[in-house]
Amino acid sequence: MDRKTESGNFTKYRERFLKHLLNTRRFSINTIISYRHDIIQFYNFLNDLYGTEYINQINRSHIRAFISSLMKYGFDRSSANRKLSTLKSFFSYLVSINCIEKNPVLLIKAPKMEHKLPTFLTVTEINNMMTVPDTRKFKGIRDRAILEILYSTGMRASECINININDIDFENETILVLGKRKKERIMPFNQNSKTSIRNYLIVRNKKAINGEQALFINKSGTRLSQRSLIRIVKFYINQVAPGKKASPHTLRHTFATHLLDSGADLRAVQVLLGHVSLGTTQIYTHITRTKLKKIYNQAHPRA
Repeated sequence: MDRKTESGNFTKYRERFLKHLLNTRRFSINTIISYRHDIIQFYNFLNDLYGTEYINQINRSHIRAFISSLMKYGFDRSSANRKLSTLKSFFSYLVSINCIEKNPVLLIKAPKMEHKLPTFLTVTEINNMMTVPDTRKFKGIRDRAILEILYSTGMRASECINININDIDFENETILVLGKRKKERIMPFNQNSKTSIRNYLIVRNKKAINGEQALFINKSGTRLSQRSLIRIVKFYINQVAPGKKASPHTLRHTFATHLLDSGADLRAVQVLLGHVSLGTTQIYTHITRTKLKKIYNQAHPRA
């Protein structure tokens, strides 16, 4: 088998794996793009360092060398772990279709993660942010509704742009959200969001093109893109909290943090966020513990 054939062989199995993720596992397009990039990066590493490898000749030493090279050239541990997870899934798939006998990634330990607390806004910063959009104009009315719904539900940016008008139940104050891997969940929203959305729908319905079902639209009357949503949210956060990380995920972190600070049950927050694992939600407890310790030190006579 020559190099050209080997390369084609690797590519063939990579594409079969990605189709499996799309059609069977129902991963999002963005996730699949990331997986493809990671696998191509690994293949290029093998090709450059060792010459193209047969798939069934790849072993743990190749995987370890790849992860070491990532750390050496400045990738953070989170990125290295994600790429390792991609390879683990890829080789597990190859085992499942009897392409290889063993998964070479299984016994490799991931680089230890640095525990960074997520960025969040204070209640004052949130309140100030809601006053920034110019609600005399379409853009300001829409942006206010976006900010209110993101903060009141904690949904992801991708979930927000995919909301259709029919997904909103004003009577019960809930939204049907399509989350990761196309899993649906019902999200409650508050009175401020309800008012903002109703105000927005008045101007939205005049601007939307015929048949457009998207709740949030752009100036052309079609569905707002995720990139535009990120830019919008970043702008408003920077107005009230310059220097803090600004993204829709900042409002998601803020939503979770404020709920837990106010005594919400951790498992309830897990469901609201759409986390599969409770461990993913527990990162927010570090923040509340910090606040509890501050209260303790202020209130206990012998603290």
